[in-house]
Amino acid sequence: MVIPAAPPATTKPLSLCPRCDSDLVISYHEPECLLCGFVDYAYTPVKRIGTKSVVSDGARFILRYMGDFSSLSETLANVHLRRLRNRVVFGVQCPFCGGQMDQSSLSGKRREVREERYKCESGHRISLLPKKDGSLGWK
Repeated sequence: MVIPAAPPATTKPLSLCPRCDSDLVISYHEPECLLCGFVDYAYTPVKRIGTKSVVSDGARFILRYMGDFSSLSETLANVHLRRLRNRVVFGVQCPFCGGQMDQSSLSGKRREVREERYKCESGHRISLLPKKDGSLGWK
């Protein structure tokens, strides 16, 4: 009885099972055949140096003005995700002076659905609001 040699250790996973020719699926770390149970233990995943999370990736958004003043219709607000203690919050750049804005309270006013108010050191205030299509805008 001849035992087939194990496939060479590569960083590229096999795409087809050598036993039954079905597709291999990467489970946890190794490519695995869901039909016959073959597992390619020789596969070593490529280590990505500097892999970033959603927060450190710097996911950025450019939000359009959605208020009543037509003079601000072309004014954009830059927003990115940042970590604050154990949660992820929006880091908002002031659309007027370019400074960093901090989240503030709505000062007792009735809060709209998911409205978030931000204020910069210069005294500018904006609110981030969800649009009807699910995207964000500022007011």
